[in-house]
Amino acid sequence: MSDFKRILCPVDLSEFSLEALGLAVQLAESSGAALDILHVIHNPFDELYMTSITQTDPALIDAYAVETQTRAKITRATEERTEALLKQFCRDAVKGLANVHYHVRNGDPFDCILDGAEDFLTDLIVLATHGRTGIKRLVIGSVAEKIVRHAPCPVLTVKPNRNQRVHEAAA
Repeated sequence: MSDFKRILCPVDLSEFSLEALGLAVQLAESSGAALDILHVIHNPFDELYMTSITQTDPALIDAYAVETQTRAKITRATEERTEALLKQFCRDAVKGLANVHYHVRNGDPFDCILDGAEDFLTDLIVLATHGRTGIKRLVIGSVAEKIVRHAPCPVLTVKPNRNQRVHEAAA
């Protein structure tokens, strides 16, 4: 484990990715590695972002479907607000870890994670096998599978704990 200098942990702001982040933090602490936390905005108009943005600027929701210029404004607002969401999401998990870097990218999660691994000179990727519920979970799951096959470094996948799987099935 001491060979890890940089660990990448992609998170989708779900409880599942928080589990993976917890393990990534433990590995970073034990190996003295830097931890890169990456969030990929696949759809800037996702409810996750829109809720946060409209709390800050309610006028943006009315402009949502109007024109390309407005869509670009919403995309920029999403990117700006997402870094704050990411830091807030990770705050408790990374407490006490000295070398943490936050990254927000826009695009296809698979491509952004692989590009991030290359850009950050990653030695290990730690990611959840499941993401947010519904179809999003299927998308994230397929991303994890593709990352395992194509990553330039070892990949550690983290399955959700049994309690979360049971809770999700009941929902």
